[in-house]
Amino acid sequence: MNMKQLATLAGVDVSTVSRALRGDSRRVAASTIERIQKLAREAGYVPDPLASSLRSGRSRMLGVVVPVLSDIVLAMLATAIEETSRELGYLSAVIATHGDPEVRSSAIDHLLSRKVDGFVLCDTEVGRAIPHQLESGSVPFVFAMRRSDSAVSVAADDRRGGALVAEHFVAMGHERVAVVPGPAAASTSIDRVAGFTEVIAKHSQIEVISGTSGGGFGVEDGYRYVTELLEQHRTAPSALFCANDHTAIGAGRALADRGMRVGNDVALVGYNDIPQAAYLETPLSSVRTDLESMGRLAVQKLVSLIEGEEASSEALEPTLVVRASSAEVRGTLAGAAARLGA
Repeated sequence: MNMKQLATLAGVDVSTVSRALRGDSRRVAASTIERIQKLAREAGYVPDPLASSLRSGRSRMLGVVVPVLSDIVLAMLATAIEETSRELGYLSAVIATHGDPEVRSSAIDHLLSRKVDGFVLCDTEVGRAIPHQLESGSVPFVFAMRRSDSAVSVAADDRRGGALVAEHFVAMGHERVAVVPGPAAASTSIDRVAGFTEVIAKHSQIEVISGTSGGGFGVEDGYRYVTELLEQHRTAPSALFCANDHTAIGAGRALADRGMRVGNDVALVGYNDIPQAAYLETPLSSVRTDLESMGRLAVQKLVSLIEGEEASSEALEPTLVVRASSAEVRGTLAGAAARLGA
């Protein structure tokens, strides 16, 4: 079945089918989008990239740039991007840069040489978000997960996510807290910490302690940061907010190595709610973001830009999933301090 036949089956014109398949809710009613996408699935409609390419003169390829694919969060995001690209008749080419600016630049050059129609950028840094090859605007691009003030982006409202954790700590009565930050140049980490700090600052009874080293998004970063934090302060915090779940896992190990129990002596909250979070020995509280919707929206907006239509940024609302790691802290600060050898 081709798109014309699908349009006949749906009783609409081809352009409406095209917009509905890519989820263009600005120009097609939500009920029509749902009906056409359902018909497409039931009828076994599969976009023909070659035919579409010949009609449009485009490659029907999208470049997707990510820092790593070993991270479950980025892998889930890349999967949603790939699946949505395929549904809309595009092939996605994913390149991991490992956070290296030179690799990132080479990757974009390589994808441009393959005549990709646009980019989904998941590997950006604050202060130099837009790659120089894309500054002219001749090739459309959108950001996913990382926020941008100067281009279309689809990200979580990370500032609100951080605020949710702070509100949780306030409600639980914590008076000595700490943050395990992510990379200094990542907008996700910056916004999460800023949202947390803004709420905590309104409560003068709460003390915030911090380490002196930089942060990161790896398990080893969380372990290192919390180990150093506990060495630098005689009294441990009663609650820790980590910039992502991996750092929270490392932080939990560091606490255990010092004789403290997550969820008993110290509350621990991560971010992203990876699938493993609920299955740790002490299930981890975490801020959940809809990664599937994030990837899908990013591709839909990019395809709109490719087709000469408008698209706007979107911030997805996060939710806090409270589990045993922060639901109740039964230990006391005095007990925690004793275990630190204070």
